Amino acid sequence: MKLDEIKRYGGIHPDYSEEIEYFNQGKIYSIQIEVNLSCDQGCLYCYANSEDTSIQDMPKKDVINIIDSAAIMDVKAIDWLGGDPLLRKDWHELMKYANEKGLKNNIWTSGIPLSTIDVARKAVELTKDGFISVHLDTLNEKIYKQLHNGNPKIKIEAILKGVDNVQKLGKDPDQMINCITFTKPLVNDIENTIRYFFENKGMRTCLTQMCSEGLAKDKQYLLPTINDIQKACNIRDRINYPKSKVSFATMDANKYYCGGMVCVTINRDVTPCSVIRKGFGNIHKSSLEQIIEHNRKDLLFLHLRKKENLPGHCSVCENNSVCWGCRAIAYINSGSIYEADPNCYKKNYMLK
Repeated sequence: MKLDEIKRYGGIHPDYSEEIEYFNQGKIYSIQIEVNLSCDQGCLYCYANSEDTSIQDMPKKDVINIIDSAAIMDVKAIDWLGGDPLLRKDWHELMKYANEKGLKNNIWTSGIPLSTIDVARKAVELTKDGFISVHLDTLNEKIYKQLHNGNPKIKIEAILKGVDNVQKLGKDPDQMINCITFTKPLVNDIENTIRYFFENKGMRTCLTQMCSEGLAKDKQYLLPTINDIQKACNIRDRINYPKSKVSFATMDANKYYCGGMVCVTINRDVTPCSVIRKGFGNIHKSSLEQIIEHNRKDLLFLHLRKKENLPGHCSVCENNSVCWGCRAIAYINSGSIYEADPNCYKKNYMLK
């Protein structure tokens, strides 16, 4: 039996069957590592950037220790986060080490570094069984400038060149994704970007909701309405998942991805998600294995595996086979990772 498109591709990982198996067993499939804060894109709403954060690069020894722990725990993949992980001088060495430990590499990059052909070649080689995500909110230079600093024309062209580079070097478009952080300026433009990447590059869109963390705390004017979010999600589903019978609504990935990974932030805190800045332990105070063992229920949202434990409308929603709402937005708005997602248009009964 063929998997539903959103089950198959909405988990982002290329080996979706293995990912779902890990989820069903309550095991960690991937570990996100926030290895640096440097990024050339200059997003004005970046959740990972803050004036309070003095650390720019996670020390190499800590990254190595996380990779070693992942291998011991039979984790399958490392998701490299930033900032832009490709701006670390030792990114190639660290990802090669992860491969040698039997781990797949997934790279979340702005896409700008991939415009350099040597960087693109190394990235393709090191993500043979993983994915590469780039980040381009819009092809419209005027809108782009509202959301990022620097020259929009140069940055947009660099990201698109990076996409072309990795595809020409053999990266399967099914193992690539474009990440869009959905904000108010994109409301009437987002279909153009989603359609462009799907029809011209063969890439699906990871539609991330803007969270009021980091630089976004004082940018409430960028927040879309519930109706805006509904419109954007419907566009994404219609273009990327036309045969799917379900949707993951406001989430940027289905629950198999979110419920199968943990994140180690730049401060070495262990969290369920990079946007949830609440640590359940710190690897300088305890081993990663111990932290996960003691906090597995919360880190993997095991409580939500039973429908009766889903919050509010989620328990009866037709999408709960793949979705449980965005846990990060729930946490930021309520202080609890188990509350209902306030941005869910299903929850707010605003379907038209």
